[in-house]
Amino acid sequence: MFARLQTASGNLAEGTWTKPGRVVRPTVMLDARDSRRRTAALAMLAATGLYLLFEVPFGSLVLDVVGSSATSAEIERLEWTGRIFTALAVLIVVWGTLFDRYVEGVADMRRTVISLAVAAVLVVPVVHQAVWYGVEAFVASSSPAARQRAANAQLLRTELFSAKPRIAGLPVDPGVLSRPEWKAFAAAAPLVGIAEPRALASLAPSFQALLRRNVEERMGGPEEFRRKEFEPALAELHKAYDGYRDGVKARADALGSLSQEADRRWKAWHDFMLKVSNPPMAFSPADVRNLRAKLATQGLRMTDDQDPRSERDFRRTVLGDAGKPAEAAFDARVREALGADGTLPRDIDSFARFAAQVPVQARIRSLLGMADGGAPIPVDAEGAAFEKGVYRPAVDAVQRRLSASYLGDPATFADGRTDGQLGRDVFRASLVPPVALVLSLLGILVHTFKFSNYALILRSLGRPGNAGRSRRGRHVRIVLGICVVLAALVAIAPATTRLTGSDFVATADADAARSLPWLPFAAVSGPIRAEAAIYPVKHALAGLPHFALVAAVVRAAGSK
Repeated sequence: MFARLQTASGNLAEGTWTKPGRVVRPTVMLDARDSRRRTAALAMLAATGLYLLFEVPFGSLVLDVVGSSATSAEIERLEWTGRIFTALAVLIVVWGTLFDRYVEGVADMRRTVISLAVAAVLVVPVVHQAVWYGVEAFVASSSPAARQRAANAQLLRTELFSAKPRIAGLPVDPGVLSRPEWKAFAAAAPLVGIAEPRALASLAPSFQALLRRNVEERMGGPEEFRRKEFEPALAELHKAYDGYRDGVKARADALGSLSQEADRRWKAWHDFMLKVSNPPMAFSPADVRNLRAKLATQGLRMTDDQDPRSERDFRRTVLGDAGKPAEAAFDARVREALGADGTLPRDIDSFARFAAQVPVQARIRSLLGMADGGAPIPVDAEGAAFEKGVYRPAVDAVQRRLSASYLGDPATFADGRTDGQLGRDVFRASLVPPVALVLSLLGILVHTFKFSNYALILRSLGRPGNAGRSRRGRHVRIVLGICVVLAALVAIAPATTRLTGSDFVATADADAARSLPWLPFAAVSGPIRAEAAIYPVKHALAGLPHFALVAAVVRAAGSK
């Protein structure tokens, strides 16, 4: 009898004592502000979600690259790509502030869209370059001692990726480098300077052998060395030879008129000597002195060791000071061509003979980073002759120089010194992978927070009243959720591996705590465990088709 009770407003709702059934949530009508808020939340949810689809697998790519025998070109491309993602992360934050203005009604949709486009054009290149300048400034401010430690740490990395790595206190099993904790170790270890300037000699069976492998790895083998080092040096020598030939021609042109004058005067002088001698050209010592005096009256003064009967001495005397500017110009051309002082014959007629000259050999050895002395460098060697005569001596020379630098005075790594550029390069190579991992992790955390925040905002807009609209409440729930997920991942991962439990990593943690007090004690083992825990999630997303292009761009740098 109660099923059809009517009220003044119509039928009684379902779910009351008069009509059992499901509870129907009342429809919430959105006002203009909530409508704008919904639009902004949907847009930012899409932007942050798309960003996370690329940033999360990028962390896996960072470990895969640095956890292998990657080339410096791959590291540089990885750093460039990481700066792109960092710039996009900042852009999304900027977009969030622009949408806040839209939600508050300060800007309409048309103005907001224009602002978003302008922000994309400005923020991405500015942040991309700002991160680069920041890294370069940090590298430039690094001390010579820090660069020396970075160079030694790169030696450790060379040993780690060798066929049979043997490092004191570090268990290395076959296939172990494919595990995420080892990849994280390869990325994080160089940053904390785990190698003291003189410690590497005890880490590997032979420091010199380790250093040699590092040098050969950097040179890339005979063919790579020929393409990147020797051929550019050879091109410089050809330019120097062209400069020498130009100098010879300019000297001949300058001396041409003087030579004609010398010919004319020699003919007249020779005719005079024939006329006054009997038999022809027979002169006593007294006659020779008289001839020298006769020339002096004509303005030609010969020294006592010069013979007035000799065409060579006569021409040299005639040319005298008049030929000095041409000779000086020729010598200046030679100095300009070789980049150093040196005397070359005036009659070189081939590049092979030019390259065999001592000043030219000194130039090519300088271009190849080799000390003066030793066997001549053959400029036309090919194949095995090139490897024996050029590549091996270059490797030996670089190894001898670096051996003194790695274990000696770190001042050689200062800017402007012998290994200043090398110090910058190895310090940057040690810095980029950890920085890329830190920025990637920071971007993931921040935008996971933002993605969750926008999702909860959308959910709250479908509720009546102020349900779910407390900003503090949303933020607390998101932070707690992220902490629970991270704790679960860490709990699933093994607490201790052979790596984190090794004497080597324990010593590395202790060294890091002493040298970098602001780091936590587990400066090495902590990031290794964390990355080992979250790597499977990153790696699963990295296998999806959408990320294949990014991985291909980075990997392609290593094949050039």
